[in-house]
Amino acid sequence: MLDESALLRRGQRVRGGMGRQQIEKDPFPHLPSPSPQILHSITSQRQLLDASSSRPLVLIPTATQKHHIMSHPHPAPIHPSEIPAAAKGKTVFLTGATGYIGGTVLSKLLSLPIPPALFTVLTRDPKKAELFSSLTVPSGTTIQPLQGSLSDYDKLEKAASEHDITVSCADADNLEAVQAILKGMKKRREQSGHRPYLIHTSGTGVLVDNAKGNYPNDKVGATRTNCDCLQIFMAAQIYTDLNPMPASRDDPALLSMEVLPENAPHRQVDLAILEADAQGWCKSYIVLPSTIWGVGKGEIFEKGIANSFSDQVPTMARAGLDREQAGHVGKGANIWPHVNVSDVGDLYALVYNGALRKDIGHGKSGYYFGASGEYTMLAVSSAIGATLLDHKWSQTAQPAPWTEEDLKKYYGGSTYMGTNSRCRADRSKSIGWKPKFDDFEDFLKHVSNEVVRVEKHFGRKMDTATTKSAY
Repeated sequence: MLDESALLRRGQRVRGGMGRQQIEKDPFPHLPSPSPQILHSITSQRQLLDASSSRPLVLIPTATQKHHIMSHPHPAPIHPSEIPAAAKGKTVFLTGATGYIGGTVLSKLLSLPIPPALFTVLTRDPKKAELFSSLTVPSGTTIQPLQGSLSDYDKLEKAASEHDITVSCADADNLEAVQAILKGMKKRREQSGHRPYLIHTSGTGVLVDNAKGNYPNDKVGATRTNCDCLQIFMAAQIYTDLNPMPASRDDPALLSMEVLPENAPHRQVDLAILEADAQGWCKSYIVLPSTIWGVGKGEIFEKGIANSFSDQVPTMARAGLDREQAGHVGKGANIWPHVNVSDVGDLYALVYNGALRKDIGHGKSGYYFGASGEYTMLAVSSAIGATLLDHKWSQTAQPAPWTEEDLKKYYGGSTYMGTNSRCRADRSKSIGWKPKFDDFEDFLKHVSNEVVRVEKHFGRKMDTATTKSAY
């Protein structure tokens, strides 16, 4: 059993912005250097974070980790010794395989030394169903499409009852679909005597507050200074995927997922899954990615089967292109975590293998954050603005707050993009996750390049608001 309090204390932590010791070798040599405008946004973000009394905790890489990052600019394959013998012959039901996360997960699991024997992939599009048969797969592995949607509850229940593992990478808020999957897993447990595994995709959107872009944190407090002056401060709400109750002794204290309200985004679905685990229907593992960045790579993306775009940054870019000026909610002072899509794929593979080895936590001890760094929305909007100006798609690099009309047009009136979401991926790292693409400057390079890719793919007009209510 993991000593979670020890894991929370592991590593040397320092105060200060998003800076960390420089990596001598650029892990993204194909990307251009940041423009002066982007470098200014980096400085602005660090000043903003340093001005907050609750600055993010940054893990200093050890010498071994720094050597690993410099020596392996691309994700290293998982060593065969980490693959459990139980992996042979396993069957997987995968939802969301045509999406950004699901396509990455499918590609990663196919690349394992012992991949599943069967993937059943849910897809609405009959043309994409045919394309799945054209994918290159390892010997002994089959991909079979299941045409249907998350509204086909009977199909979801039946598929979940017929597979060893269900990997849910579709809608994190579709309670009815998850209930159908859980019903099928209960049947499999009753018929086989063995608990099937559920690896479910939630998101760090479950952690959000109501800052509306105006401050980094939403808990206000007061204290007396040595001169007996009343000092107002912002107390950070930073969550860990471990289980401190009610909070750790870290300063600021790291909060447990158990303190989240039931009406938080994704929470009803997550709680239904935890209850099914507690009832013995399945073993559940909930992966919570943050703002994912990077281009989806692999055959499934090259053939157009899976979507190669994330959502948060591309939507901000599309909104900026449409109104010809970058924007954000309020002051853009709110903070979110970020993670590269390749590192997300690695995390799912580690959870998959750990579940089969039966040596990682599940249920309430089965949360796994996908987060490797932090950023402010102002930093992202500034990078977008600089790129818009560089390409003469705007007359100014300066971002401006979105108006109410802008929010209605681009986000259906929601101020969700002004929320704070802060976390530490302690449990994920305790099972061996070592994100390789965690540098803030590289994240902003991607933002700049993504604006160009978005303009080429979607054009400069955005006529329909995003339907995504949480990440």
